[in-house]
Amino acid sequence: MSLTSVPGRTDSAADCGIRSAGPAYVQSSQSLGFLRVSTVRGPARSSFRAPAPAPAGIGPYLLLGLHASGRATLVRRETAEACRPGDLFVCDGTEPLVLRASQDFTLHLVWIPRRALTLTDHQARALSDRAPFADGPVAPLLGPLLRELVRAVPEYGPRTALHLAGTVAELVALLAVEEADPGPQDGARGRRALVRRLRAYVDAHLWDRGLTPASVAAAQHISIRYLHKLFESHGSTVGRWIRHRRLEEARRELARPGRDDTTVAAVAARWGFAGAAHFSRSFRAAYGMSPSDWRDIRAARPAPASSGAAD
Repeated sequence: MSLTSVPGRTDSAADCGIRSAGPAYVQSSQSLGFLRVSTVRGPARSSFRAPAPAPAGIGPYLLLGLHASGRATLVRRETAEACRPGDLFVCDGTEPLVLRASQDFTLHLVWIPRRALTLTDHQARALSDRAPFADGPVAPLLGPLLRELVRAVPEYGPRTALHLAGTVAELVALLAVEEADPGPQDGARGRRALVRRLRAYVDAHLWDRGLTPASVAAAQHISIRYLHKLFESHGSTVGRWIRHRRLEEARRELARPGRDDTTVAAVAARWGFAGAAHFSRSFRAAYGMSPSDWRDIRAARPAPASSGAAD
């Protein structure tokens, strides 16, 4: 199954890498852009396991869970933690999880490819180590969004689905930044302000093929080592952030109305990529489709509203 499967497609439990124990079952599994979204329902005193193997086409991933109803115990790496209605949790895709339900339960699961997240391995691990939670600046936004997405996935066209998938991935990345942010301690505000300046510098020089960690550090008069430390504490690496921002700006340009005659090579050159082939490979790895396919989708006339596929 590719990452560009038609939104609304429903697949079996086996396709999603979930195994039930007892009467628990997967009610639905659907594509949302480059994400996979599943809903699991089961009765009290049941359990299920989501093992390490990913759904076909996902590759390395993080598993985001929203425990929608019922009380249960979440077991990860042999550690048991209470999981209450409204709780979110993140699980490393290389490790299984087990949910042991004490009440009838509903659980929403989202498979997020690691390549779609601007997270270091350290940040991804920190999220996976975090106990189920429902508070903080980001979780109250992400929880209701996931509930609505699960309900309405079949109604989204490919263009909207891809944007929504990107929004979910960005919010998950913010969870990692929120977890790593040291708060208003001495010097913390200054470091956050410096990171904002560094990102602004990167944005202003995305066109420059010579943009490197060394040039960014030199422009702000800091060491490369400190530069890497700053970006790692905010959930990314310098190189990954530069690539992410170039891809995002290129994607926006390809999506602008009236730009169907813009060549992929021209867009690649404008945003600092070494060539069209490198740009196309990076774009497909990040978004699950080629730049030309994305441009064609955005240029296509929307279907009639009655069909449920209009964006």
